[in-house]
Amino acid sequence: MQASRSGLDGDGETPDRVTDRLPRRARSIVLRYAALAVLAWSLLLGGSLWWNVQRQEIISFDMALNSARGAFDKDVAYRAWASSHGGVYVEPSEKTPPSPWMAHLPDRDLLTTDGRLLTLMNPAYMLREMMQDYGDLYGIKGRIVGIVYLNPNNEADPWEAEAIRQFSAGSIKEKLAVTDVDGAPHLRLIKPFIMEQSCQKCHGHLGFKNGEVRGAVGVAVPLAPYRAAEAAAVLALAASHGGIWLLGLGGILVISRRSAVRMAEKERAEEENRLAAHVFRYALDATIITDVDGRILRANPMFTEMTGYTSQDVIGTNPRLLRSDHHDESFYQEMWQSISATGRWQGEIWNRRRDGSIFVAWESIVAVKDEQGRVRYYIGSFNDITDQVEAQRHILRLAHYDVLTELPNRVLFQDRLERAVVHALRHDRQAALLFLDLDGFKKVNDTMGHRAGDELLKEVARRLRQCVRMTDTIARLGGDEFTVIVDEIASPADAVVVADKILAELALPMVIEGREVFIGASIGISVYPDHGRSGDELLKHADTAMYQAKASGKGRHNFYAAEMTRREERRLELESALRQTVEDGGFEVHYQPKADLRTGAISGFEALVRWTHPQFGAVSPADFIPIAEEMHLVERIDMLVLGKACRQGRIWREAGHDITMAVNLSGGDFRDGNLPETIAAVLAVTGFPAECLELEITETFVLDLEQQQRQVLDALKKLEIRLAIDDFGTGYSSLSYLKCLPVDTLKIDRSFVRDLARDSRDMMLVGSIIGIAHSLGLKVVAEGIEEADQKAILITQECDEMQGYFLAKPMPPDQANIFLMRHALDAGDAA
Repeated sequence: MQASRSGLDGDGETPDRVTDRLPRRARSIVLRYAALAVLAWSLLLGGSLWWNVQRQEIISFDMALNSARGAFDKDVAYRAWASSHGGVYVEPSEKTPPSPWMAHLPDRDLLTTDGRLLTLMNPAYMLREMMQDYGDLYGIKGRIVGIVYLNPNNEADPWEAEAIRQFSAGSIKEKLAVTDVDGAPHLRLIKPFIMEQSCQKCHGHLGFKNGEVRGAVGVAVPLAPYRAAEAAAVLALAASHGGIWLLGLGGILVISRRSAVRMAEKERAEEENRLAAHVFRYALDATIITDVDGRILRANPMFTEMTGYTSQDVIGTNPRLLRSDHHDESFYQEMWQSISATGRWQGEIWNRRRDGSIFVAWESIVAVKDEQGRVRYYIGSFNDITDQVEAQRHILRLAHYDVLTELPNRVLFQDRLERAVVHALRHDRQAALLFLDLDGFKKVNDTMGHRAGDELLKEVARRLRQCVRMTDTIARLGGDEFTVIVDEIASPADAVVVADKILAELALPMVIEGREVFIGASIGISVYPDHGRSGDELLKHADTAMYQAKASGKGRHNFYAAEMTRREERRLELESALRQTVEDGGFEVHYQPKADLRTGAISGFEALVRWTHPQFGAVSPADFIPIAEEMHLVERIDMLVLGKACRQGRIWREAGHDITMAVNLSGGDFRDGNLPETIAAVLAVTGFPAECLELEITETFVLDLEQQQRQVLDALKKLEIRLAIDDFGTGYSSLSYLKCLPVDTLKIDRSFVRDLARDSRDMMLVGSIIGIAHSLGLKVVAEGIEEADQKAILITQECDEMQGYFLAKPMPPDQANIFLMRHALDAGDAA
């Protein structure tokens, strides 16, 4: 506490800090008197400013009035002068034509001896012209208005008419007002116009007698200049008064500050003591004070709340009563070494409550010294961070473990893989990495939902744990990909044992949400050091081997081999080239004809995609179509082929060839819910008739159709597009689906046609397929016909159409066009 007091003393004290610590009662007194002084000073200066502003308004108005009277007197003098001379004769001009209102005067116009014509300008005429044309020289406008007037310009406005009425009644001698003229404020002065003898010459016929009010003369002074001057004067007054007011405030502030300092010095010691007591009592940290020998002198209420020990329990004892035995003696030695060297220590410490429970605390210990630098007390404060420590542990687990399966995630897996590699290197041992990808997981996830998929993944994790040792690591990298690190194997055969065990365990049925589910796995294996000397290499090669296992039929394991990398590199090159070709639209479409087996007439073509690359040459569809499906590019390829085929089909039909066009669709096309609209747009753009288009889908895809995809087929059928099932007979499934789908054609797979002439079973199967199809009203096309015997047998079995090398191979458009023309000529000759 002495250190705290010494920190408040010294030469660095400022009045601001003193005032901030002023007690509420003293501060209230100082502020009250200061506020009264500010109020009185403000009222005094405000009253002075108000009086001067009012005075300035009067001065501004008087100046404008003087200007108005001066202008008025000038106009009256000018008229009097003109009247004394009876007017002025001038030469008529466009500006001063003979006045039509003086036409009754016989001497209005005169002819001089030299033949010049002069016309009379009477005083009123002269004054009005001067007001109109020269009034703007001084910014003051003048007007002559009459009760009875000759010139319409002399008609009085309502304000002027009221003034003339008051003049005639004798109630006023002049009228003064501020009104708007042309949208701006003006000071207007008007006086009566009295009939005199000099006026009778021109105006006597109007019936006015001398001395009678016959009109009025007025002037209008714009107030804008005077108000601008008034505003400038008011601004100057405000600035001067504001400066004086600020000086007064400064004086009040200085006097108040001095009073505050004196009162603060008087109250400071008591306030500091009260503050220190409150801080100690109400601090949110548990706090104790000990003497230099470690005896507890005081403990605050939070210490009791956090530890369970009351002040009476601990005063006079040593803080060692909180030790939890979590730390060894060296921990406390380092703590006191830090306190001795720096005067403080801070860190995490595990303490024990009175009830024996352990909690984690963040503690600070400070040595308090007197003026001579000798330690007088130690202050220790701590707070319970057990929840934060647990939260950090939870966050750490989330960062390293998969939430769903509670297996290590990719981050922890990579760390353990590198550790396994280092361990194998140091001890000259081998280690294996197994990369698993589940077979059939996507189907379960899509059909049963994500919740079922999650349950399946947890069951897979449980079974994997049963297949490995405690020292091995199982990790989930994401999705349905798992890895197993098998440490310290004697030979690769040990990895095979683990892989076989995993395959056997995962092949067993699993019950998910009450349903029995079957899946499998494809496993790639890489071994250190044969297949890589780093974790990244082992993972990459195990991944490559896994894909090879999946491509080889799934449900098996493969060791990595160098040629796999070469194949993988070629695949990556193919992927890049394929993507670029899709962007460029660089695929070709070849056409294989179909013919009527009975008449031999060409009934249509099947459009087949072909890819010739500058680097790879002609790439087989069997090689690039699966890659395109994985890259989700096959949909764009299908639409490209569809567009080209429809354009070519329209050309052939316009040339007189009655042909249909068959185009293959993949399962990926049906992921687009707008497939019918897309195909309709292609037909509209190309002009190919919908009833001449046949879309082919494989039997294996048909067997897995979902309700939404069936609806897409129905929508296509409503467009009058024909639908065909390709590779029919390879699905090994019930034929009942045929009656549920809107199909028109069955294409018998070439595997049944190949041995048709040599295998009676194939002949019976083909005959059965044709019979069932015809009974359902479906057309049958036989694929892969290469021999005359095959054609003859199919004719006897009443197959409808044929397709195969026996008729023609797939051809580019120009060759197909020649084939079509030649066949048309042959048909004409035969007829």
